[in-house]
Amino acid sequence: MDERPIEQLTLRGLFGNAEWLVRELDEHLEQSFLPRIRAVDQLVQSHAKPAVRDEIPDSTIRSRVAAMLGSDDFSQKLFSQMESHLAAIDERAQRAVQQRETT
Repeated sequence: MDERPIEQLTLRGLFGNAEWLVRELDEHLEQSFLPRIRAVDQLVQSHAKPAVRDEIPDSTIRSRVAAMLGSDDFSQKLFSQMESHLAAIDERAQRAVQQRETT
């Protein structure tokens, strides 16, 4: 991904970065976020069974939830970057169309 500020990227560069962000987000969600959600889900399913629930240390729950929240933070960062890129693509594309219509 091109590390230059969005304002300095060409429309082609914006599309390339957006494509990279989509792939990065997909990979992150599949390989990191979903497994962490499933791990937390498995822990809390035992909540209805007091004997099983009491055997799970609080530290285990805290660490798995912390990992899930950290993964969510990374997801949100990618979403924010993608949102910025898509807004810039929209703006630049509209500008290009307007320039084309005036010529």
